[in-house]
Amino acid sequence: MFKNLKYRAPVLLLILLSIILFNCDGRERAYKTNADILKENKLFKSFSETINYIPKQPVIIITDTILNNGFNIKINYHSIEDAPLIIDKLSKNDTLQKTVYKNFEAQITVSKINSLPHQFLVNKSSFSNFENNDFFNKAIMQYVWIDFEASTKNTICLNTAFHIPETENYRDFVISINKFGIIQIKEKQLTQNII
Repeated sequence: MFKNLKYRAPVLLLILLSIILFNCDGRERAYKTNADILKENKLFKSFSETINYIPKQPVIIITDTILNNGFNIKINYHSIEDAPLIIDKLSKNDTLQKTVYKNFEAQITVSKINSLPHQFLVNKSSFSNFENNDFFNKAIMQYVWIDFEASTKNTICLNTAFHIPETENYRDFVISINKFGIIQIKEKQLTQNII
């Protein structure tokens, strides 16, 4: 009597384990999409989000120029990590695409022969006194460059532009610095020539 039980117990245990394992084959998930399974486990948001950084790497552009009118201009234009502009888009398959645009600023040093250098910072807050603050909340500074043609014997002119990413909205500005270090910022009006 115990002899039969000795051989039947492992066989019964093996049959019982196989029944349990065959019932856990995931049939209830067979007709669900991957998105449904991720939503069930509250993982959908983390898997359906892509983040793109523009620019991907830190940007530093240094310009050191001596002009024939005696001005020495040093521009350190670089990307900053503070207060980036984030644009969210929802794609066709319900994935969230985030684009993070880094802001820029320029540390500028202007000096004239036999005078002390004047240092100042150009960033979005430098333009806060202009009427359209909403534009500057959405805009990124493009670059700062020397306008050789507009510069005179006693004044140096720099240009900068702001752009709202993924649109055609631009605004250009002229930054004038005289030999005494007085800074004046004006918006450059670009008019179209209509023929």
